[in-house]
Amino acid sequence: MRALTRFLRFIVGIQGAIVTGGAFSESEDAVEIKARRHRNAKPRCPECSQVLVGKIVTKTRKWRHLDFAGVRSFLVAEVREGRCPKHGRRVERVPWATSAARHTHAFDFAVASLVQVANKSAAARMFAVTWPTVGRIVERVVDSLLPKNRFAGLRAITVDETSYKRGHRYLTVVSCAETGRVVWVEEGKSGDTLARFFEELGEARSKQIKVVAMDMSGAYIAVVEHYAPNADIVFDRFHVVQLLLRAIDDIRREECRALSGKARTVIKNTRFAILRNPEYRTPKDLETIRRIRRTNWRLFRAYQLRVDFEELWKCSTEKKACNFLQRWTTAALASGFEPICKFARTVRRHLHGILGFFRHSGLTSAVAEGKNNKIKLIIHRAFGFASIRALLSMIYLCCSGLQIPTA
Repeated sequence: MRALTRFLRFIVGIQGAIVTGGAFSESEDAVEIKARRHRNAKPRCPECSQVLVGKIVTKTRKWRHLDFAGVRSFLVAEVREGRCPKHGRRVERVPWATSAARHTHAFDFAVASLVQVANKSAAARMFAVTWPTVGRIVERVVDSLLPKNRFAGLRAITVDETSYKRGHRYLTVVSCAETGRVVWVEEGKSGDTLARFFEELGEARSKQIKVVAMDMSGAYIAVVEHYAPNADIVFDRFHVVQLLLRAIDDIRREECRALSGKARTVIKNTRFAILRNPEYRTPKDLETIRRIRRTNWRLFRAYQLRVDFEELWKCSTEKKACNFLQRWTTAALASGFEPICKFARTVRRHLHGILGFFRHSGLTSAVAEGKNNKIKLIIHRAFGFASIRALLSMIYLCCSGLQIPTA
């Protein structure tokens, strides 16, 4: 019997508990491992850690543990219930499980590790639990492991929004520009949403932010200027080019609406050839551009402005980039194409932020965009989320660099 107990103690490996024996439960087709607390361990409140007083009642509880040789296993132990001076009647805190949970930490960590790379349904099948149980485990693990000091040392951040549901439902995602990890995410994309981040960050740490890379949202700009006065706002390459491509596509659509017959057919299905980065044009794209040059001077002139704009990112200094933008915006305004003129005016209005790309060695929110794609993949593989809390927990689990301890 002693050999069996020592074996079970080695296999279970639970801190703060003494394994006293084990048995096979035929009714549940599982192994039950019996354990007890150290005799000198005082019952403490799971919320504030104060010693429980008053009438102490002992109860037997069972927690799902890691499977043993393909057979389900449960940890069985007695716990004490008493009165906390602050929170009333509570069951004591145990070191091997979260309060009110019916799974050990080791089991929770194993499930969460799988969910980091697979969907909840796969984890539910693997560990023979229900889908909602997997969701609750993820929330518990994130609550317990998400670093309380994750804002420490933040000097450069990226701010971006991503849609998570039909009906214009968005998330605001704040990432560390240096490590790429998500440090804060919340529902909404307004200035008030971003303000909540800075309020949680605190005044002192907000003033330590030196660089913020984001899009040209007026609401975001106002919030950053208010809460992080020492931050240099950078409008990164991705969002600037995105605005230009929208302007070019608007011109293409205008031409399609204005033309008819063969002239309209020529510019149909040319969207990707026009918008694709010139460095990655295919032979088919080049043929499409040549055809547009022969038949539609207006659209070709807009396309040429788009190609010329790419030279901006080859500038080696901020001064050269500034001179280039002055020349390019002058040519754009002279073109008379309203969508491009609107873009040129936007560039001049936000010139300092766009030039921040060169002041900070090509800092972009590309990392944030990559995280947004990962978030969309999380949403897609789950076929949506029933609650925003479940989605936020999954984002923190998979995108914040959370390190899950091994069992």
